[in-house]
Amino acid sequence: MKKSFFILFHLIISVHLSAQINMVSKKIFLDSLNRETTPDNYAYTRVITNYSQKNVRYVVTDFYKNGRKRMTGSTLDRDILKKDGEFIYYYKSGSKESVVNYSEDHKSGKEVNWYENQNKKSEKQNSWDPKTKKSQTLILNFWNKDNEQTVTNGEGEYEETDTSVTQKGSLKDGLKQGVWKGNDIVRKISFTDNYNKGILISGTSVDENNMKFSYSSLAEKQTGKKVVKTNK
Repeated sequence: MKKSFFILFHLIISVHLSAQINMVSKKIFLDSLNRETTPDNYAYTRVITNYSQKNVRYVVTDFYKNGRKRMTGSTLDRDILKKDGEFIYYYKSGSKESVVNYSEDHKSGKEVNWYENQNKKSEKQNSWDPKTKKSQTLILNFWNKDNEQTVTNGEGEYEETDTSVTQKGSLKDGLKQGVWKGNDIVRKISFTDNYNKGILISGTSVDENNMKFSYSSLAEKQTGKKVVKTNK
């Protein structure tokens, strides 16, 4: 009898605690582009652990389908992700991918990245000016996949890879300088860019049909269209 009462008591406590957690948490399902979706179509889940309380910041954690953490940090808005403070990102395997600091949803401060085997990849310094709405990233140190350091104190050869674009070139004072070459597998182009103190000043892309396009700004490169400047 006592044993049954003990089990029942703990069951009631567990249900009560679970209800409390559900009251202050919100779970949503996200697709591969981080858009809210249904439980049948999700790629990730997001949990806002203090959703029902009024706070300056809300703890947010994303999970892969395998249950491992994908990202954790704080948001200034419980319904829209506005990153603020330190965020930690993880590979699907569970190993740490990066630690990035944010200020009002903009990268600001130190950023450290690792390869999946946990060899260090890069150290960066990000800045954001809320008055001018301009951001800048200085690449301070970089190690290639063979664990060879090719950038030291902002000087050296750097290779950059994101979802679809791979490019490499030289850095000076942490910024892109001189000729950079790369490929965009989505747009099916190769390109050669010229930088001065991190600013793209000219470039040429070649598509799969060997059609060339010249540009003089990042906007022209991204859109594939010439920007017409008007005198105000």
